[in-house]
Amino acid sequence: MKDPSTLPEAPEQPGTVFQFPLQQVLSSQQAAGYLGVSEKRLQILALFGGGPARVRQGGATPHYRKDDLDAYSAALFSYAGLSDDELARYRSNRTASGFSGIDRFMDMASRDELSQACAFIGGRIAIVLGMVVIVLSHTPLSRMLFHMQ
Repeated sequence: MKDPSTLPEAPEQPGTVFQFPLQQVLSSQQAAGYLGVSEKRLQILALFGGGPARVRQGGATPHYRKDDLDAYSAALFSYAGLSDDELARYRSNRTASGFSGIDRFMDMASRDELSQACAFIGGRIAIVLGMVVIVLSHTPLSRMLFHMQ
């Protein structure tokens, strides 16, 4: 067995250090303004497991990376069937306006994502309630509750 303290001879070259750019992290209010949706919409999307990826930094409030927000808006554009040219034009217009106000496209697209999440959860609730009704319909408790003779 080899002695773990001895290392093979490595050439004497200095290591390379890479400088990675810092990712800009926005609060949920800033992220909502950047996307063009209300902060409440962003919170509701997060509650249902949708929306852009969130990062927790030391506290309980979620933060959002700017790259994740851009990826989220690009995903909504591709889901809507819009081209990359439209996305570039959209981003340049949003930058020129200073990211102010509610953006109609992002509002509509995030509302669609929210309605899909609600339909998914509502379907699951309907399935569970249906199963409860089926189980209760075969018990004496249902006859007592619904006065069936």
